[in-house]
Amino acid sequence: MALIPARPLRHARTDSPLGPLVVVVDDDGALAGLYYADGHTPAPRPTALGGCADPDDPQVRAVTSAVLAYLRGESDVLEVPLTSAAVPGATDLQRAVWAQIAAIPRGQTRTYGEVAAAIGKPTAVRAVGQAVGRNPHSLVVPCHRVVGSGGKITGYAGGVEVKRRLLELEGVTLGTADATGTPVSDAPEAPAPGAPPSAP
Repeated sequence: MALIPARPLRHARTDSPLGPLVVVVDDDGALAGLYYADGHTPAPRPTALGGCADPDDPQVRAVTSAVLAYLRGESDVLEVPLTSAAVPGATDLQRAVWAQIAAIPRGQTRTYGEVAAAIGKPTAVRAVGQAVGRNPHSLVVPCHRVVGSGGKITGYAGGVEVKRRLLELEGVTLGTADATGTPVSDAPEAPAPGAPPSAP
């Protein structure tokens, strides 16, 4: 997951099949943040948004077009350039977690424990859950593909229902195994250890 160096930011709101989104880009058109406009949890800091932009700004439009094509099922791939501008203080662990999440293929899921093991810190499940919750690039860095222990759907920045819809869009049938054999269920469950309710 290559990140472009930080530059000044601006943001715009756009409608989507999942509800309104806030898209944050830099002067080069790289995505700095993608947030759910109605109740993103945790809410992004104002400094992570920059100034207001016209939704028809060509650089904003390039990102929103890619996101909307993915959410409408018109494309199986969601790739846009990313920038670290919104997370200048990100830790090495957070960056390692985000890189690991970015590598989860469409149609597959990983548990928080599996992500922790993959970055070489199998006992850091709680820290991994917190890092997942701080991912600024929702959808593009697919934190919705991280599930609780036993494959249960736990908290998500846009809400559990949005997470369920995203997984179904990507071919994960709830109540069955995903492409890796991990069972995925929408049965109610408390978040797995280290997976806070706000984790996207």
